[in-house]
Amino acid sequence: MNKSFLQFEYSAWWVLLIIVLAAALSYALYSKKNAPWNQQQNLLLSIIRFFAIFAVAILLLEPSIRQVKNTIEKPVVALAIDNSMSATARGATSDSLFTALDQIKVALENADLEMRVVTHDDSLSFLHRSSNISQLLDKTKETYGDQNLVSIILASDGIYNRGISPIYKNYIQPITTLGLGDTIPSKDISITRTLYNKVSFAGNDTPIRLEISQTGFDRQEVQIELSEQGKIIDQQKIRLNQKVQEVEFVVKSEREGLRRLVAKVSGVSEESTAENNFSNIFMEVIDGQKKVLIVAAAPHPDIKAIRATLSKTGNYRTDIYIPDLNNEKPNEIFDVVIFHGAFTSGINYSPKENPGYWYIMSNQSAITSLNKNLPYLTIDRRGSRPDKVAGSFNQSFSKFKIEDFSAFEDYPPIEVPFGEYAISGPTEVLMYQKLGSIVTEKPLMIVYDDGSQKSAVLAGQNIWQWKLQEAAINGNSDQFDNLITKTIQFLSVKNDKKQFRFAVRERNVSGSEPALFDVEVYNDIYERIYNNEIDIEITSESGEIQRFTFSDSEYNGTFKSPSLAPGIYQYEATTSIGDKIFADRGEFSVQSINPEFISLTANHQLLKSLSEKTGGEHFHFNQSEELIDHLIEKDFKGKIKSDETLVPLLESLWWYVLIFVLFSTEWILRKYWGGY
Repeated sequence: MNKSFLQFEYSAWWVLLIIVLAAALSYALYSKKNAPWNQQQNLLLSIIRFFAIFAVAILLLEPSIRQVKNTIEKPVVALAIDNSMSATARGATSDSLFTALDQIKVALENADLEMRVVTHDDSLSFLHRSSNISQLLDKTKETYGDQNLVSIILASDGIYNRGISPIYKNYIQPITTLGLGDTIPSKDISITRTLYNKVSFAGNDTPIRLEISQTGFDRQEVQIELSEQGKIIDQQKIRLNQKVQEVEFVVKSEREGLRRLVAKVSGVSEESTAENNFSNIFMEVIDGQKKVLIVAAAPHPDIKAIRATLSKTGNYRTDIYIPDLNNEKPNEIFDVVIFHGAFTSGINYSPKENPGYWYIMSNQSAITSLNKNLPYLTIDRRGSRPDKVAGSFNQSFSKFKIEDFSAFEDYPPIEVPFGEYAISGPTEVLMYQKLGSIVTEKPLMIVYDDGSQKSAVLAGQNIWQWKLQEAAINGNSDQFDNLITKTIQFLSVKNDKKQFRFAVRERNVSGSEPALFDVEVYNDIYERIYNNEIDIEITSESGEIQRFTFSDSEYNGTFKSPSLAPGIYQYEATTSIGDKIFADRGEFSVQSINPEFISLTANHQLLKSLSEKTGGEHFHFNQSEELIDHLIEKDFKGKIKSDETLVPLLESLWWYVLIFVLFSTEWILRKYWGGY
């Protein structure tokens, strides 16, 4: 049902005044006694004139027509399909599954339900290389949560290898689960885990432990091979006496650079799949670790969070110096020094040479000391109480790349000095302070680089809460770790004056993503120049060379490679500046990681538990008709939705037609009855 109401911006007294004015003018016109028509005709003409004058005069008040349109939203049922590769790894084909699921969709649509289909990657094929069931359900809620979503059907084999278990999340709508895959353990042998240090040092021995899992191969002897560039460097024969057992190899890291080893199980037949019989092992051999020193007035959870992040990479060795707890000051040369609780009394340390500095402030930091020692940052403090702010990432930040910054928006607020902030010199803001939903112009974290000295300032502490918050939401703290490692990388890299830089952004690239290369070209006085033609060669382990040409611009300084097969690649790029030719080179790895084939036994118990928790039901894929009957019996109701719009009367054509009709009717009647 649709309704319309006339709405005025002025008070009712103005409307009353218009009525009185229209009545007075009509009376003045038709109160004469010498009209050629009778009294009833005179009254009719005066009424028509009254409405005509009223219709014209009312436009002066600029009224609007409030239109209320009521529509009935059909019940929406979302079909969330876990279209990962494991669902079709044991016999079922992608086409057969989608054909059956489409039949469910059509049957429910015929029952007057609106059906919506959601997949991991919006494709209609079971080719997705990972499974994150909780993220799939979150995507479904975010996409259709504002509609009349009455139920969610989750079609999955219950196997997930990304994110957290959906059991630990809360859902408003009941989730009906449809079990795909096979719950009977397959006859299979696989390398389920590889344990090794992804970073090793030249000259050291590196242990590599392989976790071998098997079903149906008890007491069978198999061979485990470890190869590099197609040559077997070590091998072992083992007898499978347990469901899971470990095999250890030790390899020597001789030269600096990237290595790819391949572990493989051979001598096996009659398996359900051989996709999980091998594992790629990518290892970076470096000459030595970067040294990071954390100087603090007292122990703090931030220090543990930073050290835990840096220890993951293996590229950094972190030391701690707390004056009240350490008798001697560190005497080594460090690449980066982090002052936690910077400019607090009790912190007294002067490092050797010229490391990068990261100043993390606390409520005890002396602002006067900060203003004196950091010429590029000034804080005009207002009062003694701190301000609680969250961080908002600056998307135009250029010192280093952070591809995904969505987690920053969910980080809890930290305490910073309340006041006015001013920055100067060669500084860039990495994060701005955010109060509620308002992003201010005050910096929360900045970096400084004048060509000879690098430093960064974080205006508050307690960033350990960021790491915990992200881990609680996503099941990992990847974006926090990325922020810490990228900051330390920036501060530890010494400035050089190379006129041509062509550097791969990430040395370890996932096989599903292109390799990205950042390009910088400078003239003789070190000014950035653009539109340079760059010749690129990418060479595989087998010696195959791919050649490309790229022209950088002010708006595009990133070269994107095509998809590459797993392996180690060398690259070389050349360009000319004037009559000089410059080159830059390096290497990177493309890693093939497919966790979908690690486990192929469907986990329908997980699906049953999820349905029980949310008030839904669980069905096997062969029970699709029972699932349809179950949802139809629910007799979901539509929801009335009201949409309200305001249309100015001045823009309504029909109102002008009404005015024309009123005046025309009055004129025709006057002429017909003998008037003028």
